[in-house]
Amino acid sequence: MTLPLFEQIRFLHPVGLSTCKYGVTIPLEAQTPALQAVPKGSKVPVTILCDGMVPVQADIRRLNNKPGHFQFRYELKSQERLRHYLGAVFAQGASGSLLNIEEIAPWTFRFQPILKDASPCLQISDVLHHNLKALEARRFTELEQIRESLGSIAYDDSLSQSDYNGLIKAGLEDRGWQSEQRVIRELGLKCDFEKNGVWVEVEFGNARSYYQDYVKFMLARKYRDARLGLLLCPTTSFAALLCELGRRKRRRIR
Repeated sequence: MTLPLFEQIRFLHPVGLSTCKYGVTIPLEAQTPALQAVPKGSKVPVTILCDGMVPVQADIRRLNNKPGHFQFRYELKSQERLRHYLGAVFAQGASGSLLNIEEIAPWTFRFQPILKDASPCLQISDVLHHNLKALEARRFTELEQIRESLGSIAYDDSLSQSDYNGLIKAGLEDRGWQSEQRVIRELGLKCDFEKNGVWVEVEFGNARSYYQDYVKFMLARKYRDARLGLLLCPTTSFAALLCELGRRKRRRIR
């Protein structure tokens, strides 16, 4: 049985010492209604799969604290092969490495290491079209420039959301894109980028801003002869990762 995408627990976990010793905390952004229904102080048995390893039976526990944090826990003797596997994979330079965690069936999870040496980069994982067929989209050479620009940005656990925004801006400007372009001069509305009638908004933050972006595209179509409006937004996994890295930085500052 597979789960609908919006019901899956999926997130990227920045690896630390605790990852290899006893467990992983599930960020709020990745929690699903099924998970949030688990009472505080309770646990759910889960199966964890890793490449080339016999499945491990572990738990997701909801802590009996005020926020009710959720954690994968695998510190028992019967789960040591998972700890040994993670310890061996991340033995050299765990800092900057990631663990991709994805629910592939109800309460069954795949743990996939992403090593820092693999140099993961930003990329477009999926494209949704509205009033535009996929074949028609290929005639916009500007879209390939966006893919190239994103692909040149490597993941770095020291970067924040604003840092990524800055790198995206620098990459597109190097390729001839204009930034902060007014949609209507009288209103002062601006789109992040524009080139040859292709208007782009980058939203790594508040999803409620998406509706404002759609309005900008409609106005650009009416008043600026826009050919295409493109909204770049993070996957759930990447959004959760950015939030988790932000929380870690705030804890270190305190």
